[in-house]
Amino acid sequence: MRTKTMMILMALFVLVGMVAAQDAPADLVLEHSTDYLNDETLAVQEGDEVDTSAFAKEGPYTIGFINWSTANSWTVQIDEEIKHEATLYPEIEELITVSSDGDVNKQITQIEDMISLGVDVLLVIPVATEPIIPALELAKEQGIPVVVFASAPPAEDTQITTLWADQVQFGRLGGDFLMQELECKGNIIVLNGLKGIATSDLRRQGLQEAIEACPDGGAGVTILAEEDALWAYDQGKLATERMLAAFPEIDGVWSQGGAMTQGAIDAFEAAGRPLVPMTGEDNNGFMLAWMDRMDDGFTAIAASEPTWQSRVALQAGLRILQGIPINSFYRLQVPTITGDELEQYVRPEYSDAYWTNSLLPKDVADAIYMEASN
Repeated sequence: MRTKTMMILMALFVLVGMVAAQDAPADLVLEHSTDYLNDETLAVQEGDEVDTSAFAKEGPYTIGFINWSTANSWTVQIDEEIKHEATLYPEIEELITVSSDGDVNKQITQIEDMISLGVDVLLVIPVATEPIIPALELAKEQGIPVVVFASAPPAEDTQITTLWADQVQFGRLGGDFLMQELECKGNIIVLNGLKGIATSDLRRQGLQEAIEACPDGGAGVTILAEEDALWAYDQGKLATERMLAAFPEIDGVWSQGGAMTQGAIDAFEAAGRPLVPMTGEDNNGFMLAWMDRMDDGFTAIAASEPTWQSRVALQAGLRILQGIPINSFYRLQVPTITGDELEQYVRPEYSDAYWTNSLLPKDVADAIYMEASN
């Protein structure tokens, strides 16, 4: 009798397990793509686990993505990464992508437009965090979940999750390199992104921390000038040209963007000035310029804020729409590329616009970035 009862209980446990498995939401990410969101070499889970069951719905889905700008090659590749990721999911009926062109008022209008269109989930790179809070609250009221990435979170409860690299660390890595190269003495110029945007301001904070970490507290370092150059080659070149004309002695360049640094290299050489240690990013144009000049003694370093984070943001959005729990914050990893590692990343066959820490498949990247001569 006891054996029979045990067998009945075991059968019930198996049946309950089977029912639970049938009720569990399918994970579209695991079915169609590679799970980047839960790969801690790419994104470290922080914050609290969020119950997303209230947002669960059947596809097909319309995804809205608002990019803060497409004025530089990094933001353009952000678009390319998410567009490719979206093609992997037959459940995505439409991906709507727009650019705010660095205008926060335009972004507010775009958020309101996305709400009117009835997107199922909204992905946003904020131009500025605080001004868009009322628009994000309106999305929340309409039951549209929001994923914020490449930015600080606007508020605790306006978005389901935020994905963001440690921007202070980003700036500090370059700052530490420059202080080491200069032995904490000399005149430097600074190329920022755009004042008021958290990414730019926090990277600049990292530089300041590096300077203040010098044995003399940074007394031997003079910042001659700094300009916002929008992370763009042309703006970085123009800003550097102005500073070269104004200052006869520049010992180092701290730049928080690779394309800006490439512009700085070209400006130095056009002015007939010797190259000085510079910081940059994993932009292919900068890294090719760096590699070409290494034998002449040019020193540099590159940090990487990955363009693939738009893929991870989309995966977070899809999991929300399936009611799968996610974390409220994901800290993206910031790889650092030194001269010893340069050849692992640089792509001589691609155009300057390519960002080397990418998850674009080779055939897709070839179609976009392969130079015509190749």
